[in-house]
Amino acid sequence: MLTTDKKPTVQDFPTATLVIGGPWFRGHQLDTRPAVVVGPFGGPEFADEATMSVVWFFTLGAPQPGDSVQAMFPHELTPLDDTLTTMHGDTFRDIVRNLRRGRFAYDDGDALRAAVRQAWRERTGLADADPAARHTLHRS
Repeated sequence: MLTTDKKPTVQDFPTATLVIGGPWFRGHQLDTRPAVVVGPFGGPEFADEATMSVVWFFTLGAPQPGDSVQAMFPHELTPLDDTLTTMHGDTFRDIVRNLRRGRFAYDDGDALRAAVRQAWRERTGLADADPAARHTLHRS
């Protein structure tokens, strides 16, 4: 019997994808909460071979590796139907504010910062929603 169940991969979670996942704290997984995908573990150059995604649990505060920014396996993440452009305005403002105050390891946050800037432009009417541009942001 053929099964249509496909295990999720890192490629199923491009940069700026909103997800639900359970962050880890001192060896214990906490209750699920919203997060945003920062990119593939190891950086964009490893997108095709990465087995984990770096995510920022933005409700835990500014990005800090190990605390609010963690590497997660794809099966630990569930994508949301919302985007940075369509999510609640107060939550988006918190993301923008905390993004500036936090830090990522290496250059992991560059693609996410670009996606947040594009979403801000779209939300404020400075740019039209461009599916091609969004696709480019997700794949960078």
